[in-house]
Amino acid sequence: ASVEAPALFNAIADAALTKLDGFNSQNLANTAWAFATASVEAPALFNAIADAALTKLDGFTPQALANTTWAFATASVEAPALFNAIADVALTKLHDFTSQALANIAWAFACIGWPNSDFIVSLLSSSGRKHQ
Repeated sequence: ASVEAPALFNAIADAALTKLDGFNSQNLANTAWAFATASVEAPALFNAIADAALTKLDGFTPQALANTTWAFATASVEAPALFNAIADVALTKLHDFTSQALANIAWAFACIGWPNSDFIVSLLSSSGRKHQ
């Protein structure tokens, strides 16, 4: 899909790069989600979001964790350090995930070919408990 306003997205990416330090977890997740949803290639922005997110992951809600992983997988951005850290944080918050957020994070990890099957099994087990 082609972006309707590439100059606008480029300007937003450039501005965001200078302000990411002030972004909270929701801002980081929403920015990644927006660029992925619009199919905008912004590797420098995604790399900077990954770096910023690594320092704030404990403050991410389960929805923000799911949206961030979904965005990176959808945009085909490799961020192994971020995915490792998200897996660790997500495991401590599994009981707070909605079924949709569990499905999104599982899909994202599957898309990137996540090698840690224990993490996927934990996600699936948590999903099963939500339906009992």
